[in-house]
Amino acid sequence: MKILVTGGLGFIGSALIRHLIANTKHKILNIDNITYAAMPEALAQIENDEDYAFEKIDITSEKSLKQAFTIFKPDAVIHLA
Repeated sequence: MKILVTGGLGFIGSALIRHLIANTKHKILNIDNITYAAMPEALAQIENDEDYAFEKIDITSEKSLKQAFTIFKPDAVIHLA
């Protein structure tokens, strides 16, 4: 399954992504705009995992979101932004 997570660099998002990578075979695309609440260091241990990808995208940009959805083709979206 392919899961797109918005806000994946926040406290809850990063914990969820670490859990998914450690306990499932799902492919994860993390979309985050890296604001004041972002904690990129929380995902440092998985940043090179083949099932994990990160894109710096502002979710208010319809064009950027459409492109991410078109390329990644997620089966599910978890919106935490």
